[in-house]
Amino acid sequence: MANLYPEIGRLFSFLDANKIGAANNAKIRALCIVDTILSFKDVKPAGREEWSVIKNFILGYDKLDNYERIILQKYAEPFSYKFMKQY
Repeated sequence: MANLYPEIGRLFSFLDANKIGAANNAKIRALCIVDTILSFKDVKPAGREEWSVIKNFILGYDKLDNYERIILQKYAEPFSYKFMKQY
């Protein structure tokens, strides 16, 4: 989960630089992280629904407005900070 925040950052950075191939690669890596999370059997139904929404945001990353981008980035941010705080 900690890797999701940097991937989302890269995704938008590449998109803004018009590097669509690199943005799509970041999208694939972000989706892989979310799919891994969704594969865990201990994710509760509400959590599964929440992660599915995040997955849909990532799938349509190139159509998000600035507000939706912030939502996606802010969602992933705490996981990264929590990881960094532990190490």
